[in-house]
Amino acid sequence: MNQVPQELNWVEKRAACTVAKVFNQLCNGIIEDVQSTNSVRQLPADSQFQADMNPKGNAIRVAQPAAIPRARVSVGIANERIAVQEEWANGKHWSATVGLNDEGRCTLRLEDGTELEQWQFRKRALESLLFGEMD
Repeated sequence: MNQVPQELNWVEKRAACTVAKVFNQLCNGIIEDVQSTNSVRQLPADSQFQADMNPKGNAIRVAQPAAIPRARVSVGIANERIAVQEEWANGKHWSATVGLNDEGRCTLRLEDGTELEQWQFRKRALESLLFGEMD
């Protein structure tokens, strides 16, 4: 499954693999995930999830505004990392760095070294909230 290219302009690829660029791509993916969840789960208008960017543009929050108690997930940039905060009782806080892997792909890397594609990062960040499996 490892697809290491014989030649790669790694400098160009690495220059395009920044926390800011990946964060913007993640935000677009999160908005699509929220829209898809609302559609697939056929949630009534007052129970739908919303994704809102904070005024500084460095964090996006996902929640069901009408839900009580309100649980939400915040994904933002913190100290050259992309951080996730689950905002409910027992919610977790974790983060990832961004970098070019040995296959030439821009990935997110957890503290334990696990590499994630963007969809995998979004799944880890949002699955409990979007599918009601909060512990």
